[in-house]
Amino acid sequence: MSGKTMELGVTLKIIKNNVMWLIALPLIAMVIAFGISKYYIVPQYTSSAQIFITTNAESGSEKETAVYSEQLKTNIQMANTFNTILKSSRTLETVRTELNLTESNDALAKKINIQSDKDSLVFTVSVEDASPEKAQKIVNKITETYQKDLPKLVSNNKVIILEPANLPLEPTSPNIIINTMIAFVLGIIGNILLVSLIYLFRNVIEGEADLEEMSLKFIGDIPLIK
Repeated sequence: MSGKTMELGVTLKIIKNNVMWLIALPLIAMVIAFGISKYYIVPQYTSSAQIFITTNAESGSEKETAVYSEQLKTNIQMANTFNTILKSSRTLETVRTELNLTESNDALAKKINIQSDKDSLVFTVSVEDASPEKAQKIVNKITETYQKDLPKLVSNNKVIILEPANLPLEPTSPNIIINTMIAFVLGIIGNILLVSLIYLFRNVIEGEADLEEMSLKFIGDIPLIK
């Protein structure tokens, strides 16, 4: 049967004969995905805070305004440096010590996500944890530590906390609806594979075309006697 496209009539017959399995497979996949997402995977909560990095230069005159503008451009170019300092062991070690966290610096760093808009020095610092209160405390401690530490490392810069960390009320993961829908799609793909396999490995002769594929000659029909 290699090189042969699936005949519509045979395909429909396979679907008809296995309709229960074809209906059950996506449903079973959805139930499993829902159960795992709902009862097995530990919910994770994300708390976020916004900080702004600016210069200490005053802008009372045109000259000072030009200096401030130039410094701001320099700071934007250093955005990746600020990001690295924020997740450095120097910052994380202080956070771990003051909050008595058991995670290592690497484990804590994996929980932290830092985002900034292009050409902007406004950073969003997020932490994901199984405890919403713990996530909030970690974010607040990170931003407070960074606010104190950055001026010591980079002169003429300071950190302004625009929004302190929020207390998340709803988990951000797992997304039960999305996981269930993905399972449904995978179930449909499984149905297509199942029908294809049944078609390819079927060993029933259903007509003259099947005989021709086996290089056999059709002689005649035998009437069915009841």
